[in-house]
Amino acid sequence: MAFFAPRSAQTTIPCPSCNGKLTIERSCREAHMRCPSCRKTYPLASFIKRADKAMEEFLENCYVDRI
Repeated sequence: MAFFAPRSAQTTIPCPSCNGKLTIERSCREAHMRCPSCRKTYPLASFIKRADKAMEEFLENCYVDRI
């Protein structure tokens, strides 16, 4: 059985720099927040307390060593 989790998800969390909506993304080694508007990336730790439903569901499918 193959399991394919999405590599990104749109959140409702605003970007600290431009107020655009952040996207949560995962790579082979880590997950991070990225703003499609200003193209800045941020570590997840800064946004855990403000996690929305999209971020929580995305993290449910990430391996712990990527967080």
